[in-house]
Amino acid sequence: MPHLPYRLRRLSIAGFLGSVLFVGTGPSAGAEAPVISRENVTWKLKPSSMFEKEENKKNGQPKDLDKQPRSNLSGAACVPTTPKFQSCLIANDEMNYAQFFSIADNTLTPLKLILLSSAEDEMDAEGTAYADGFFYVTGSHGRSRKKDEDNKSSYTVVRFPVDVATGLPTFQFDADKVAPQIQTSVVDRLRNAISQGEGGKNGELLKKAFNKSLENENGANIEGIAVGNKRMHLGFRGPPGGVVLSVNAEAVFIAADKLEPHVSFLGLGDAVGIRDLTAVDAGILVLAGPVHEGTDYSVWLWDGVSDNARQLAKLDLGGIDKNQKAEILLPLEEDKSNIRVLVMFDGVENGGAVSVKIPR
Repeated sequence: MPHLPYRLRRLSIAGFLGSVLFVGTGPSAGAEAPVISRENVTWKLKPSSMFEKEENKKNGQPKDLDKQPRSNLSGAACVPTTPKFQSCLIANDEMNYAQFFSIADNTLTPLKLILLSSAEDEMDAEGTAYADGFFYVTGSHGRSRKKDEDNKSSYTVVRFPVDVATGLPTFQFDADKVAPQIQTSVVDRLRNAISQGEGGKNGELLKKAFNKSLENENGANIEGIAVGNKRMHLGFRGPPGGVVLSVNAEAVFIAADKLEPHVSFLGLGDAVGIRDLTAVDAGILVLAGPVHEGTDYSVWLWDGVSDNARQLAKLDLGGIDKNQKAEILLPLEEDKSNIRVLVMFDGVENGGAVSVKIPR
């Protein structure tokens, strides 16, 4: 059977395809995934910083650098424009605005800011995706990590339309007012799905972790989003092991539509969680990393429907420490042999971009 592109795969034959399409993909069964080092490429920013709008001042004084948006990048995605990478969007988990940027050669160029939410509290944005003319940004859907408090403002997903040719909104937007074209998820819809363990036998994993402490109880919190084939996939850092909640993307924003939740468990490891998801032609790439502290990261390929994922590579990112967390996986190029990706970090000013070539 041919290896079908993800966008053409139908859910009605999910179980069959999940077991067949991944045979022979990546390292052979039982083989150790290769360790892949970062490319010898220096990635630049021009101008020199993401999120320059403000220094996130408090009481008239700038906050510490580690609390400023440019040191808390958490998700990025690009529209497949021609030329490539003319319109990408990057989010941060400190403020309720995101920023457009472009990529040319090895340079990232920050562009205009867009306010995503007018809520007084931050939405704790943790993932960004693009599909079918919409950018999506998801909140963490979990307790606050540092204060260990219920974080209701994080139970939010927003989306907004863009022109598929230019990759840019056709409406007026800025960093001060939320445009009416920006849609917000139905109140408590995903929160209820998580808390009630919806989505089959694996749903119980999310129910047990719902609203639990992130540091002490491996509480549920989202760190990755991918959208395709009209399904929204939300990847959880905790609980560990690789838990993904997949739902009808339209139903997240339209109450009358059925949510159709399904929870997959990918078996990434006992202390391993999902740090990002991104759709590629062959399925969904999973950036896996430590639930808590650590520097071991890997990339897996998942079919988007089953509990089967295959490890493609272990990443040797070189020089990172436990406070620098790989949280962005952005595809740059694909061919029959490799997928070249950009990896960016939370905890590093401007994301500290590095590129890696992942063998299929």
